[in-house]
Amino acid sequence: MRANIIILTCLYLLPVIFGNNEKNETTFVPTREWQTVKKGTPLPEGLHIRHNFETGVTEAKLMDNEDAEEKDSKENSNHSRSNSLTLHPDKAVSEEPEPSIAAEKSDLFDYPIEELKARLKKIKQDDAETLPELNDEHAQQIKQKFRDYETLKKELKVLEINITTDMELLSNYFQKFQTHKNAVTMGSFTVLEVEEVLDILYNLEYLLHHIDNAKVFADMQGMSKIISPCLNGTNNEIKAEALRLLGTAVQSNPKVQLKALENDFVEKLLHILSTNTKMEVKTKCLFALSALIRQFPVAQKVWIEHGGLEIFGKILADDQLQVQMRVMKLISDLITERHNLQEVTDAEQTKTKAYAAVDIEQKLVTYGYCKHLSNLMINSFKDELRNQFRIGNYEFLETIAESMIIVVPVCKHEFKKNKDTLLPIIQHLLNFYQNSDPTIEQDENDILKNLILLIEKLQTIVVEILHDEL
Repeated sequence: MRANIIILTCLYLLPVIFGNNEKNETTFVPTREWQTVKKGTPLPEGLHIRHNFETGVTEAKLMDNEDAEEKDSKENSNHSRSNSLTLHPDKAVSEEPEPSIAAEKSDLFDYPIEELKARLKKIKQDDAETLPELNDEHAQQIKQKFRDYETLKKELKVLEINITTDMELLSNYFQKFQTHKNAVTMGSFTVLEVEEVLDILYNLEYLLHHIDNAKVFADMQGMSKIISPCLNGTNNEIKAEALRLLGTAVQSNPKVQLKALENDFVEKLLHILSTNTKMEVKTKCLFALSALIRQFPVAQKVWIEHGGLEIFGKILADDQLQVQMRVMKLISDLITERHNLQEVTDAEQTKTKAYAAVDIEQKLVTYGYCKHLSNLMINSFKDELRNQFRIGNYEFLETIAESMIIVVPVCKHEFKKNKDTLLPIIQHLLNFYQNSDPTIEQDENDILKNLILLIEKLQTIVVEILHDEL
């Protein structure tokens, strides 16, 4: 407000600035050109006046026709302010200024222009200082919404310390594992050491779900430095977790699959599968083996050459249900891979040749897998008839039926040999399910319906295959 008063005062007193207290009776004769006005010379109304504050020179001239018309228009509409300044000295001098302006008028001209600027600046500062301060309650609300600079600095510093890349985490786990490597190899563990090694393997397995991290792990020799010592040790809990880590690393990752193959992991996994009796170790071993040889015909060839199908046949002949199911699912996946190669581009011809070199379909017959699968199905179906639909066996029976459906084209000659037993047992089980107790619970009834559909499909395919053979 004070700044506005000063500005209005300056505008109001411009006629006085332009003139002086000195009296000069010389009459100013205006023209269309700018003329210098001598100090003390009175000016008539209706002139265009300008003043240079640096030189102190005042000039005036007659108003142009356009300016005069604009002036008259503005006066008629009561506009007292415009972009162009036209002064009427007589009117300005004759009007009585407001008391506050008159009181400051004499002081104004006692200071040079720089001093006036300094005063204006001080007015602005004073106005800023007079702003109302925030009350304590309002200030507290603001503090709750926003953190001060020092707090932010501390928090960012903590964050900066805790930021660690995956590469650094992998390196840290490698270093931690080295401190336990001898204990892992020798099998001389304390309970705490087992927990620490398992924690390292858990964390590595989490990181290796990312394909790039798995590649880095392989490049850092993780296969030989971490996984191999665990598999060579005697602790089955650590061995199972290392197998899970291996499966995660190689899954859908060709580069890491190749690293594992170069480190002889196919042979190592088959050895564990044929010698270890713990179900958890065997199931994790089959998970790792499945991830290693899927979509990798070179590894499949190594697997067959080192007795993989014979080992699988023995598992079907006599092992735990969970292990048998994993074997059947893996074989089904390997056959499905080959069915999906029927339509390939020229760029994939090399891959097709690699699969042809393995010739897994013929090997399934040669190494007795078809025979073992057929016997497993017959024995399982007979057992189901004796025990009258055990709901806990549904997944196992479903896996057998699905596996039989997939391998029928491959194993048709073997199935033909057992047709006198195979077809009757399928029909008996189908009749048993179709005439089962209708009062069973809804969930069990749904499971039963799904199983009936699978067995019906199996029966149809087997009949068609055997009929074609005849």
